[in-house]
Amino acid sequence: MSFSFKNLGFILFISAYLLFPIVSVGQEIIGNESLAIEYFKDGNYEKALPIFTKLINKSPGNAMYNYYYGVSLLKNNQFDTATKEALLNAVVDKTPSDCNFYLANYFHALENWSEAMDFYKRYKGSNKERRALEYDKYLDMCTKRINPFKVSKGDAKTIFVDTLKNPPQQPDEKSFPIPDSLRTEWFNFQINSQLTYHSISDFKSEAAKILFAKAWIATGKNDSIVRNTDVLRKAHEETHNVTARIALVQRIVDAEQQSYQLLRDREKYFEQARVKEAGYWEKTGADAMAAFIKEIADRENSRNERILNEKKKVEVIPVAVEVPADKSITEDSEKENLPVDPEIQTANQDNIVFKVQIGSFLKGKLSPGFKTLYTRLSKFRKIDKYTDAKNFVIYTVGNFNNYKDATMLKNQLILEGAKGAFLAAYKNGDRISISKVLKTSPSK
Repeated sequence: MSFSFKNLGFILFISAYLLFPIVSVGQEIIGNESLAIEYFKDGNYEKALPIFTKLINKSPGNAMYNYYYGVSLLKNNQFDTATKEALLNAVVDKTPSDCNFYLANYFHALENWSEAMDFYKRYKGSNKERRALEYDKYLDMCTKRINPFKVSKGDAKTIFVDTLKNPPQQPDEKSFPIPDSLRTEWFNFQINSQLTYHSISDFKSEAAKILFAKAWIATGKNDSIVRNTDVLRKAHEETHNVTARIALVQRIVDAEQQSYQLLRDREKYFEQARVKEAGYWEKTGADAMAAFIKEIADRENSRNERILNEKKKVEVIPVAVEVPADKSITEDSEKENLPVDPEIQTANQDNIVFKVQIGSFLKGKLSPGFKTLYTRLSKFRKIDKYTDAKNFVIYTVGNFNNYKDATMLKNQLILEGAKGAFLAAYKNGDRISISKVLKTSPSK
């Protein structure tokens, strides 16, 4: 019996010896974090900063550490790369909403007025939070271009550690090839209040380019899943076999979960790409950005001019289309499968443009499905809307004099989820029948 007790005592001793050092290490980390957060909440940012500096060196990807670290730097009047990068990293992962406010403070201190106003407007805190932060005061000063901050860079080597000091390896096109379809795609992707990209080649930050490509790929995967899910739902409706219905339900649920995750990933990639690219232009300066905006505008004008000139270079093929007598222009009539050659142009039709209609809603009451579609498409494309004589709000994309380009856009939008997309024609701003336009096209 005594031997058993000795063994038990030895086991307890070894367990305690092995366990307590591990617990103490964990407690040390947790204790440091708790102490730093306590300093932060008490407004003692000077004491909080060195602790968060150590914590972020251990976990540079931790969003909350980035938040605490960035705000602590800012409160210590440090307005340098580390402050901006920490706060931008925090914003991407949706840390406390006042992170936008502190980013606005950062740009405000550096008198980058446009970026400061942009982030002040992004802040969506409650009235109580706004009063605590003196939001209205800072917003008013920014509007009047008054800088209340004391910018002191101090000794960058000892006061703060740049979060980019040991950055993770960034992907490049060799390890993450850009899809060929994306290389030639024309889209609308807003970087900031002044700058909108139309091509993947517009990206200056390699990391931002890859992030945007990942979002693009996620969009394509999601669209494929949505189409497949629709097929599964139809099969579920048509079968009466209980076992088959149960199996289909499980596949539908799995597909919806995949779709949800892809959409979350896509939104995160888009936001990260936007933040990275905006950071590039913040470093480069307003003059360089203004020059690039002009470059994009010139390219856009050249593209529009090319589209307009194409109708003069391409021969027109006649098409005979039967049009029902006295048939009014309706959504169903525009959706007819017309036997039209894709090369048809409208060179003889002055002031005629083609648009792709993606939705029509009485009094503008949108369906939930269209709201989702609109949110997705509007990230890439400019969507126009107008109200017709019957009080329907019509949503369209594109503005072409060239039938072929309009048809290509329509097909692309269908692939992007606008299943009911169809072409609509306008002359001098008034809706006319596609059939009549094509019927009156001149022959070779």
